[in-house]
Amino acid sequence: MSIDKPWKSLRALQEPFNDAFNYRSRKEKELFNKLFLITDSLERCLSPSTYFLMGEKGAGKTAYAVYLENNTLDNNKCQVTTMTETQYGRFINLKKAGKLEYSDYANIWRSMLLFLAGHLIINKSKGVLSRITGKYNNLEKSIEMWTKNALNPEIESAFEAITSDKFDLELGQKGVAKAGASEASSETEKTPRLKHHLLETEMELKSAISSLKLKDNHVLFVDGIDYRPERVSYREYLECIKGLSEAAWQLNTEFFNGIRDSKGRIKIVLLVRPDVFHALNVYNSNSRLQDNTVYLDWATNEIEYKSSPLFEVSGRYFSRQQTFESSPEDAWNNYYRDQDLGGLVFKKLLRQTFQKPRDILTFIKITREIQISAGKGDWSVFQDGLHANAKFARAFSDYLLGEARNYSAFYMTQEDFRIYLKYFHYLNGKARFSFDEFDEAYNEFYKWAKGERIRAKEYLHDSESLLQFFYDVNIIGYSEETEDSGEGYYHWSYRERSPNNIAPKVKAANKLMINPGIAKALDIGKAFSQKKAKPQKPRKIKPRSTSNRRYNKSKKSNQ
Repeated sequence: MSIDKPWKSLRALQEPFNDAFNYRSRKEKELFNKLFLITDSLERCLSPSTYFLMGEKGAGKTAYAVYLENNTLDNNKCQVTTMTETQYGRFINLKKAGKLEYSDYANIWRSMLLFLAGHLIINKSKGVLSRITGKYNNLEKSIEMWTKNALNPEIESAFEAITSDKFDLELGQKGVAKAGASEASSETEKTPRLKHHLLETEMELKSAISSLKLKDNHVLFVDGIDYRPERVSYREYLECIKGLSEAAWQLNTEFFNGIRDSKGRIKIVLLVRPDVFHALNVYNSNSRLQDNTVYLDWATNEIEYKSSPLFEVSGRYFSRQQTFESSPEDAWNNYYRDQDLGGLVFKKLLRQTFQKPRDILTFIKITREIQISAGKGDWSVFQDGLHANAKFARAFSDYLLGEARNYSAFYMTQEDFRIYLKYFHYLNGKARFSFDEFDEAYNEFYKWAKGERIRAKEYLHDSESLLQFFYDVNIIGYSEETEDSGEGYYHWSYRERSPNNIAPKVKAANKLMINPGIAKALDIGKAFSQKKAKPQKPRKIKPRSTSNRRYNKSKKSNQ
């Protein structure tokens, strides 16, 4: 590090986005291309057999897809499409309205995905010459045949297409869509007509796509699968995305792979969290994880962090915005003075985050905002101790708790999550505790929670169910010591998860702990006075089987 280099001021640095989707605009693409770290995983995403891009929330799944959309690598033309709450709701309401079976979800999804693949091919490959040759005429006609409004976004157009003029959706009084056919149609005619329409649409699009001789590969990334709208039940939503997974797999393996006489290939890649993939319970899931999945893992440790991709991508935010060449390590050390501190700042981040690129960028964003608001935005270094002051600690802790809240949204409503967080009141400020102490606090929490309206009650089954939930969302972890050296190993769900251990189980150890990064948002460290509740008959906790308590070993990293 050289102090005489003209490092940019903090104010002159561009503020990072938390969500990579914001880097799709023309204005932001240049910066994103500079900041993005190309790893081996990027190339593997383009492998013909990769159908899933998997990683924890904030691990960079969307960033990878957006980078590939913004840049054509090795003749691969990519596009990202994101499902939203409105679209999922319409999807499920269509099933309710037409009285379709769950098995019909895959039929609807296949038509949807074929529409999106057709749009991708035309958007990315149709040029001036092809307008003259008419190469894409059949595909365009097939899409236009079913599309009501070409000005709609692609997914909306696809929805309009699969319902057609005969199935105009009208919202009912209770929010359930009703399929309105022509006046001469009866309710009993709607289901077979819709199924026939879907099949007809699918065959028409398949015929048009398979007739093309493509020069380039085309990859459609489907994002937004991890987000469950609160107004859609967990069961309904799970069935819906199971249909999506099945449809994408069928198209990839049975249709796209079978197209002959075309140099360019087509495929669909689903962006999915590991826990969501596990919940799908797809057929032959282990083989799909090993053979068809790219898994993004950024975890490192305090000994090896300097050579880790996580540290490199953190320093690139600073190094790639300078007017001179600098390494990510030098840039990080300049702004946070971390070399003088022995890496204290980054090591603290490893202990207090989920070790994801989004966490580090948010750390940078918050510390930068605090320094600028303090009137020191013209500095090219952060003031000493900024990462430890109370204002930063509260803001960053709230962010990490928000990540856990969003993670849990797949399983429960935000109100349920708020209620479950009340559990920590009964730990009375403890950041480290034994399982017996956790269990004792659970019994008190259970007495209170019985009077609350909770939809996701499965985590109240017993103390181990609740502990597993808090472990899954990375709020609670545990430590163990080796017998030979007494060295401590820290276990967090985000670090234990891997393609070989996609759903790690928490060990009911005597050394449980709250993630120190989240502790501030939970008011951990403060003991509260508690009034004695009226005596109640103790609740018997049904012991779990040894299989549920079993700890699945995976690679350990010393914190």
